[in-house]
Amino acid sequence: MGNKIIIPFDDKKGGTYQLNVDLDKLSEGEMLNAIIGIGHVNQQSTFVSKTNKAKKPGEVPFPNRDVQINYGKGLDYIYGTKPISDQEDKNPFTSAMQKIKPSISESEKLSWFKSAVVRAKSLKEMNKVIDEVIDDGARLNACNDGEWSFAEYVVLGTHFHKFDKVDRKKVIRKLMLSGAEFHDTLLQNKLIGEIYNELQPEIQPQIDKQLEELEKAGESAVQEGALIDLEIDNRTFFVEFSEDSKVEVAKVLKANRELGSNILKIGNDAVEVKSEKGGIRNYTDMSDGSSVMLEFTTSIGKLNIVLYQEADQVQVRVENKEMWAELQKRGEEIGKNCLFGGVNLKEVVERGNFTRCGIWSEKQKEVSEKLFSWADKVREGSKETFRGL
Repeated sequence: MGNKIIIPFDDKKGGTYQLNVDLDKLSEGEMLNAIIGIGHVNQQSTFVSKTNKAKKPGEVPFPNRDVQINYGKGLDYIYGTKPISDQEDKNPFTSAMQKIKPSISESEKLSWFKSAVVRAKSLKEMNKVIDEVIDDGARLNACNDGEWSFAEYVVLGTHFHKFDKVDRKKVIRKLMLSGAEFHDTLLQNKLIGEIYNELQPEIQPQIDKQLEELEKAGESAVQEGALIDLEIDNRTFFVEFSEDSKVEVAKVLKANRELGSNILKIGNDAVEVKSEKGGIRNYTDMSDGSSVMLEFTTSIGKLNIVLYQEADQVQVRVENKEMWAELQKRGEEIGKNCLFGGVNLKEVVERGNFTRCGIWSEKQKEVSEKLFSWADKVREGSKETFRGL
């Protein structure tokens, strides 16, 4: 069987029907022949997509549509769900971060941008949407199972809006320069695959240069252990170290010149550190079940702070309470350019925790500007390392 979609619609009398369309025939422009059945249903149906796994390269359905669609439901009604890729784990630089599914707020934000893609009927409008996403720092490749990523959605949008090859190439080039990856289903399309192959020799050296800079930063940051993996997706950097590694955080973040997120992973433990204005390192989140130890240099020795995830909180515990008490008595400031969920170290230690507000949080929150008002005046020079527990 070929590829099919089922499109629900209501008649004027309140009845609900479903329109069965053969996408293979539709892609050839045979609209009437593509309709293979109309059936009555008792309640509103959801969109169903069926992909023939035996499809040969070049035969992927890319229907031409002149109809108006619901912006909220978007191109998924036309192109269906994203098939499972048998290529997912072949590239070590793309598999790790894509396994981190978007949080609720990240999904909502990406959905809004996808709706803008549907509205963008010209190259100028499409570039504006892409620029907004890149400036926002959103991950281009992030998606839940069965969903197209934002980058892939843009490619589908250029096809839906019938962009010519020159305009499509400009759009895809901009995405690729920010680390966009595309499912092999899209690349099997003759025109898209052709554009991708033409751009690859130009884009890959620039991506490699970014990865080399990140690799140098990661290796220079390692005090114990080894760097084993890294990845870039727009303004989010992913750096993985061997289990029981000890890493100087500030050196890793130097490679991310733009303000963005850095996911640092040691073994099975991962922490998100955002680069904020003035060189501030803001610890915002931890993956489920993670625990790490931060080591701060003080006038009376090394102070260890343990962070561990618990429900929607990151718990903060001082390992040496006597040392902490002595440092407070002396009025010594610790972690001068560090924040924890937008709060300075002293306050978060007294509180005992902070709310997860990053890439793994269920209810990601925007931290108040007031929490960062003092950050621009903080002196440089504070140093901390972290290790997995």
